[in-house]
Amino acid sequence: MKLQEDDDLRLQLNLAIGRKARKEDIVVLARDHPARVREWAQQQTSRPDLHGYDFGEDRRGVVGWYEPTKEYVAGHPIDASPPETRDELRDLLVKVLEQFKRLVEQQRGWELLWNSDGTEKDESAAQLVFLGIAQNYLRLFDVEIDREVELGRGPCDFKIARGTSCRMILEVKKVHNSKFWNGLADQLPSYLRSDDAPEGWFVAIQYRGTRGSRQRLLELPRMVTQAAERCGKDLRYPVIDGRSDPPSVSRIGS
Repeated sequence: MKLQEDDDLRLQLNLAIGRKARKEDIVVLARDHPARVREWAQQQTSRPDLHGYDFGEDRRGVVGWYEPTKEYVAGHPIDASPPETRDELRDLLVKVLEQFKRLVEQQRGWELLWNSDGTEKDESAAQLVFLGIAQNYLRLFDVEIDREVELGRGPCDFKIARGTSCRMILEVKKVHNSKFWNGLADQLPSYLRSDDAPEGWFVAIQYRGTRGSRQRLLELPRMVTQAAERCGKDLRYPVIDGRSDPPSVSRIGS
């Protein structure tokens, strides 16, 4: 009887908090305490009253990114200092992106982007893997990274900032996404204008070796240059090979 009363009281408390808490506050709390979010998610798998999302399979990559990225960052320190200028923030971000690329391409991190049956996870899964890498590194250097910040026409993928003068916007896109070029030519410049940020990054992740994907990657440098000229912002891009059948070491660079 006592256990039932405790459960009822906990449920009532959760409902009261859920009604009064702002969504923005809940999101901030979740970002600041990802370990607790993961613990909560694992607890939900044993609840008989919940059915739907399989956290064990994690087909959308909601929780699977946390431990692998945390362990990777702990084992791969980078040499940097808290940035004081935009150039220094850029140098730090380049190092973080290099580690993200290394994890995905050389440390089997691509497995976090794919399901066990060979299908791709949602684009948000790649964003969360990047968040895990970037957040764990950037916090060491007093740099903030926020995901899905509302900027004018919608939420950008990431805003990276130290103070008010050093800030950048970063978008992550699958190369074969039908809105790939729109993300570069329209979305990213729009977010930069809304935030008055001087620099944007367009992270292109290749999932397929099709002719269409290869053609887009060939066109990417020119398209980035044109988009930068139109919007008057500094635009940069890295390419990440997230294919589930990455080229062998002997074929890299061939």
